Amino acid sequence: MSKEDLRKVLTIRVGSLKDLVRLAMTYATPSQTIFLLKFYEGDKLVVGLLGLFRDYYKFYGLPILYYHICSDDEKEKVVNANYIIASTSDGERIEFSKTPKPGMSIPLITFAEKPPIIPSLE
Repeated sequence: MSKEDLRKVLTIRVGSLKDLVRLAMTYATPSQTIFLLKFYEGDKLVVGLLGLFRDYYKFYGLPILYYHICSDDEKEKVVNANYIIASTSDGERIEFSKTPKPGMSIPLITFAEKPPIIPSLE
């Protein structure tokens, strides 16, 4: 199948990186781990979550990329991290880490290039 024949995912931009992490936390279950992907589109660093909106009308599922474009302040932290650690024990908090830590450790997977199923993002 050529790149032109691939169907693109629906893209939804979230309000903040914390919103994306919160969404990722809702997808995770004890038997299903979750990860966030990161890639560049031009000079923009994108962090995203691929999901599936199941049983959308007559479709088997609607593939969705929920994404956030990192600000300059976030970019360095995200580039240097392998995990986002989410903690709700004393308020809502996220931190960036090279290794897993207590709390929910969400792996960040770096893609060498943007996958062809993802359309141009803003």
